[in-house]
Amino acid sequence: MRPWPALLSLALAIAGCRDTAPPAPSPAAPSDEASEVEATLRRWYDAAEKHDSVSYAELMLPTFFIFEDTTVFDKPTLARLVSEGFTQGTDRSTLYDFKTQVSGDVAWTSFRNDEVWTPNGGTPGAPRRFLESVVFRRVDGRWFLERYHATRINRVPGE
Repeated sequence: MRPWPALLSLALAIAGCRDTAPPAPSPAAPSDEASEVEATLRRWYDAAEKHDSVSYAELMLPTFFIFEDTTVFDKPTLARLVSEGFTQGTDRSTLYDFKTQVSGDVAWTSFRNDEVWTPNGGTPGAPRRFLESVVFRRVDGRWFLERYHATRINRVPGE
């Protein structure tokens, strides 16, 4: 007696007991959509570097908030703090190692960020390294930052 007819019958019986098909894997985001999301984030950082508080704030939704390491800031508070920092110096960020996904009008990315603070008239400090994640929402065809989480990974004791 050959075992395959019995195995085939068992497989068909098990398949018949399923009431739904297995979920299809999520398609990968087209590279142009992921690139748009990442470009939005770069514009946000560029606005901060150029001390452009209007463009910086415009890229955040009204409901935006950030977990900056151990502190939570809403949009108005973060925008105010960043604008106040413009009088003291410039923060330059290098963003890399993006892992971006897009699903409809929502996107998220995780990446690394190396920031260097240069006080006005001073020399650049040591890079501060972060692991960061951002959630974006597309509104009227444009991407905006909605949620942000940043964790410092090379903190010096006492900072």
